[in-house]
Amino acid sequence: MPLQISVRVPSQTVSGIRDRWQQSVASARSQMVQSATEVALVEIIESVPVKTGETQAEWQSELTRIAGTLPSSGSPDTSLQAATNAVEQMLFLEYGTSQMQPRSTVRSALSRLRAQLQSLFRLTN
Repeated sequence: MPLQISVRVPSQTVSGIRDRWQQSVASARSQMVQSATEVALVEIIESVPVKTGETQAEWQSELTRIAGTLPSSGSPDTSLQAATNAVEQMLFLEYGTSQMQPRSTVRSALSRLRAQLQSLFRLTN
């Protein structure tokens, strides 16, 4: 005769376990988004060309601002963190002009970050 084990768990216990698990995942996701944003900003700050320092200072200001701000949550399964640079020449540095090659500091940093994150979550067979 085969051995059979049966376990009964009250539904409120299962619900509590599910809630704690979801909170843990949300917290870990939020921390990952925060860290990824900080990593990208540090890379941008280090790679943006400095003539007047205004563009770099604006990125540094954003890094300082987000350091004390948790990512927002648009829904239970998303965490959002945004950083912007309103200095006019940032657009010219990033995309270039008819007389200047683009530096692509933001796009390059985000591209490298995307590759790193994809490698963390790549599934293998």
